Amino acid sequence: MRSGNSIFSQTLLSQLGYCLLISLLGVLFFANHLNNPFQFDSVAYIVNNPNLKNPETMLTAEFWQKEFLDRGLLRMSIALNVYLDGFRPFGYHIFNLAFHILNALLLFFVLEKSFRRFGMEAMGWGSKRIRTVSFFSAVFFLCHPIQTESVIYIMSRSEVIASTFYLAGFLTFQQLLERPSTSRLQYGLYFLVIFLIALVGFSVKQIVATLPAIMILYYLCGCPEQSPALRFLIKWKWTIIGIIAGVSSFLFYKLLTDETFLIGPSRPEEMVGRAKYMLSQPSVIVFYYVNKLLFPMNLNIDPDIAVVTSLVSRKFLIPMLCIVFLLLCSLKVFKTRFIFFFLCWFFIILSPSSSIVTLHDLAAEHRIYLASAGFFILFACGVSEVTCRWGETQPLKISTALIFCVFVGALGIMTIKRNAVWQSELSLWQDTYQKSPQKLRPLINLARAHSIEGNTEKAIKYYQESLVEGPGVFATNYNLGNLYLTKGLVDDALRHFQLASRIEPEIPEPFAKLGEIYLSQKNFKLADSYFKRAVELNPRFSQVFKNLGVVNFYHLNKPKQGLAYFTRSLTLDPGQAEADKIRELLAQSKPG
Repeated sequence: MRSGNSIFSQTLLSQLGYCLLISLLGVLFFANHLNNPFQFDSVAYIVNNPNLKNPETMLTAEFWQKEFLDRGLLRMSIALNVYLDGFRPFGYHIFNLAFHILNALLLFFVLEKSFRRFGMEAMGWGSKRIRTVSFFSAVFFLCHPIQTESVIYIMSRSEVIASTFYLAGFLTFQQLLERPSTSRLQYGLYFLVIFLIALVGFSVKQIVATLPAIMILYYLCGCPEQSPALRFLIKWKWTIIGIIAGVSSFLFYKLLTDETFLIGPSRPEEMVGRAKYMLSQPSVIVFYYVNKLLFPMNLNIDPDIAVVTSLVSRKFLIPMLCIVFLLLCSLKVFKTRFIFFFLCWFFIILSPSSSIVTLHDLAAEHRIYLASAGFFILFACGVSEVTCRWGETQPLKISTALIFCVFVGALGIMTIKRNAVWQSELSLWQDTYQKSPQKLRPLINLARAHSIEGNTEKAIKYYQESLVEGPGVFATNYNLGNLYLTKGLVDDALRHFQLASRIEPEIPEPFAKLGEIYLSQKNFKLADSYFKRAVELNPRFSQVFKNLGVVNFYHLNKPKQGLAYFTRSLTLDPGQAEADKIRELLAQSKPG
């Protein structure tokens, strides 16, 4: 017989080997995205974010305390990237990828413990099989192309980092359950650690709020048949079911009929209200998310999802029945509660973004990031179970490993190809526009991408097309105004800047542009009024203060006012292009 130390050493070496392989695969499948530029919302939230000009002000305990509920830790992670490496995308991508690989490693250890808690060893699963299935489940999670959006889209690091805290908290809970004897003090310390991990994760993204439900379900599903907890549930099951059904029905009714109930009404910029959003989610889960997990082709950053408007719609009833059927079958048909737990893992973790929290988009692939782990676990177990039913011969074990490797290789190749779509704004939005030709946002962003590439004619063409579908969009009118201005089409530019200023009267840039046009046309009074409106909206608009100085000092015969504007502009931006000329003018204007 081998000694306990020998078995422990072999287990440790095996785990280290698997961890190293997971890390290498993560680098292999995602390395081709590390030089991708900032894209989509990352441009607005990082490159054009004025708060990140001084990132050290965000790397403080005071900032975290003040912004805790507004994803403070997520914003601090962005500030840390800026502080360490400025605005070079490479560091941001490395950060995201490192946390993604860490999540796959944590999932590997979570699964090993889960298999043992659910009694898979008693069902004939040896340690080697448990470790192998855990490894391939973690690798499927790591390399599936649906994870591309979470890893490559920098602002989706909220999902990735929050998942790290989620898995770390859950792994700590598993460790607590495995302890043979634990004092009340030790219990208290464990739960304090779990609470602190969840609290920190909550400041990244609120999906961590579902962790208590997952822990309770994990404990109950792993209890033996005669445990006090299960006997209590069996004894009072109809009462509990009745209470849950009653409360759920009431909540569902209130949420569908009262937009202000529980979390307040939907924001005006959201496409649909809460009722339509909730009615659409079962269809999104079954027909979009599950479909993309099974067949990861035609992934789309902006999918075109039909809105469900009626409670008796087939698009609501059929997916709801599918979900209920799956959960009931997993509880009744299969001997182990393992399948039920990981189905619930999928639905529970997905529930905040697929229920009462009304979001702008009906579906987004990054929302399924951690929830997808439940799917990959069940898939790996299913493949393992099917192949093992044919026997336990050595050739068959090799065949099983080869089947898993084929799946990993195929998923990895698809992920590498999907990464390539994100190599530029143009490739990303061309891909999205092809898959969602009826949606307005891909059309607007494709026009913007052509503008970035310097293809003004195509940019104008797509912006004009988008105006047919959505004439009241600020970005379309403002960007089109800029393009017309660069082409010398001043009247067209003027018209679109005026439209933009009416659509979003609280944004200063259109007023600044109108002021510049009227200044070039020597309509100095009108230029002055537009410039003043721009600095009212943004008192730190240094360029506009300089233009006000020009108008007042040189053209409106208000030298004192003009000098005051020049001084303000220089104070706001001492390093601006004409700073030396302004200083010289101010020096010459001093009395005596």
